[in-house]
Amino acid sequence: MQLRLCAYLVAIAVASPTAPLRAQDQPTGVLAHAIRPLFRAHTWRYATWGALVVSLTRGDTLLSYHADRRFLPASNAKLFTTAAALHYLGPDFRFVTVLFADGPVRDDTLFGNLVLYGTGDPTFGLDTASLAPFADSVLRAGVRCVRGDMVGDASFLGGELSGPGWSPDNLDEPFAAPPSALGAAANRIRITVEAGPRAGAPARITLDPPNDYFAVRNMVVTGRPRSRTRIGVERTVDHGAVALSGTISPRRRRWSTEVVVRQPAVFAAGLLRRLLAARGVTILGTTRSVTEDVPGRARALLAWVHGRNGAPFDGTLAVRDSPSLAELIATINHRSDNLSAELVFRAIGRAVGGAGTFASGASAVARFLSVEVGVASESVQVTDGSGLSLLDAATPRSLVQLLAYERRAPEGEVFFQSLPAVGEGLRRRMEGTAAEGRLRAKTGTLSDASALAGYVTARGGEELAFSIIVNDPPRINRARAVQDRIGVTLAKFTREGDAGTR
Repeated sequence: MQLRLCAYLVAIAVASPTAPLRAQDQPTGVLAHAIRPLFRAHTWRYATWGALVVSLTRGDTLLSYHADRRFLPASNAKLFTTAAALHYLGPDFRFVTVLFADGPVRDDTLFGNLVLYGTGDPTFGLDTASLAPFADSVLRAGVRCVRGDMVGDASFLGGELSGPGWSPDNLDEPFAAPPSALGAAANRIRITVEAGPRAGAPARITLDPPNDYFAVRNMVVTGRPRSRTRIGVERTVDHGAVALSGTISPRRRRWSTEVVVRQPAVFAAGLLRRLLAARGVTILGTTRSVTEDVPGRARALLAWVHGRNGAPFDGTLAVRDSPSLAELIATINHRSDNLSAELVFRAIGRAVGGAGTFASGASAVARFLSVEVGVASESVQVTDGSGLSLLDAATPRSLVQLLAYERRAPEGEVFFQSLPAVGEGLRRRMEGTAAEGRLRAKTGTLSDASALAGYVTARGGEELAFSIIVNDPPRINRARAVQDRIGVTLAKFTREGDAGTR
């Protein structure tokens, strides 16, 4: 959609870093009059709301409420990450994973290590079959014995496996799987427990993907027909062993849970080693990881990516490209995938700041928001790429500024299409309402925050950009219901007597 001249003017006005900070705006107009009471119900006594709605078509503000107050944005932080990634890396950017031998091959023996080198592909090894070409490349090279180790090299992004401000209570949760330059299966495994043939029989345990990383101790038994399923999961301190205990009801038949892999590079290398063993390749050494950059290795990889001539390293056996950044961003914003967001965030840091750290990524994204978008530095606090950090902060105005900017940016259409639409993936919210087919938005949820930001094509034909955030609501579901009600109201909006808001 081509914006009119006034859309450009509103983008500039909204983005002005000199806009005065106000403790509370007093919205005017029928739209504001219809929405403001939703924020002031007695149920929100301890909650804080913020909202900004701007017409990108006409250039005026339709609702402003605590628009300059900083809030915990939750996964709305992914909007900053994905927009910055498109700006710095481009929609055609791809992560690369390389398998190479770091020693000579004589007869059928590699006198050195097999090295699996990652740069942050979140889609690598999502299933065992996708690793098969890497294992087959070793056979094609004539290698049947490796005298050295199986090495998982994650040095491209360094050794940070959790972000600043991440709650320690979340680190073993699947949504906080550690972002490593090399990982596999989204850095988590699924453990499935199935009832045995009779009461008292041991339950059956399966792992997906099958692996040698976890040692699983099974103490789950099959219960009596009327028993309930009660299964406990205990991890060891080094995260290499899992103990399952309890009872599974024969009525349920199947129970499953996901367990986070705390050493992703070792895990990925181990999965490849397992496939090689099945093909008759013997590795005499250990399976280990590397997180400190071998001198010149990252530089050589980047030079190869830039020129795409020859092979990334001497002894290269296999190379895999990830899906394009445009595809990954669609996954990030549609599924709110934290792992992908963090790997993209740190790839920005590597590309712009020369280091794949959280600090480098934060600096680059903050610079994009300040220099390119025009967001006031005091309006945002960028700490990580996913919004898991409790140190993140954003104002509704900063989010609307970004949304306005993206409607005129060169990569703006890719960004726009990455946002889920009502009726097409917005987690079944607002389906069957006036918002269906008209509203695209990114959700954001933490235990004490709910956010919704995106675009609406109003009934009157105007394109609106909006941000609605609440912190400390008594119930997240109730907060979402209010945000959805506002979204539907925006979709109904028309200038003709403002009848759409009634």
